[in-house]
Amino acid sequence: MKGSAGKTPIATNIALDREYALGTNELYHVFEGFIPEERLLAIEPDDAFPQIPDDVDIVFDLAGSLSKGTPSIRSAIEQSDLVIVPIYNEVKSLNAGIHTILEVAHFTQNILVIATKLQKKKRKGNQPEIFLDWKDSKDCQNIAETVQKNVDFPVPILPLKSSNAFDALFEKERSLQQMCLDDPLLAHSYREVVRQFNAIYHFIDQKHAQ
Repeated sequence: MKGSAGKTPIATNIALDREYALGTNELYHVFEGFIPEERLLAIEPDDAFPQIPDDVDIVFDLAGSLSKGTPSIRSAIEQSDLVIVPIYNEVKSLNAGIHTILEVAHFTQNILVIATKLQKKKRKGNQPEIFLDWKDSKDCQNIAETVQKNVDFPVPILPLKSSNAFDALFEKERSLQQMCLDDPLLAHSYREVVRQFNAIYHFIDQKHAQ
């Protein structure tokens, strides 16, 4: 429900990389012009999404709250193989994320939390955290602990570090991977966040296969 957690950049990158259709219930969305018209499904929040054919892959970018009975959200979730809930390590986002998981669980437990906006924290002597995997960052660990404490079924969590790549996504109207293929310098700068998205895609593919 709370903005700025990363719903739209994540949905957009998936749609561009995988050439999925993109559905949105946002009245003022950013997709016209770079999501092909034949792959863009924009509806009013109070409308329901039509039944998506089985041979069409789609990612939904949803705003609003299930608790308000929003038909667009409910109709999207009922058709989805996987619901992604982005959460960053801030009290309002943690609370909103937990509330969203519990609401979505009435329809499906196929939920993936993406821990977003991850940054290295400062230690003693003003030195940044040291770890091999962003799952071990303090931000990600706190998100994982909060989810485990408040949700009574297992919810997988994947990390996504903070990056200016997400601003470039909309400026250049290309996915992170597409930008990296065109520019070796960006490929170096964005390599970690691209690797993290590949882990997300691997998870999505596993859900498709089930």
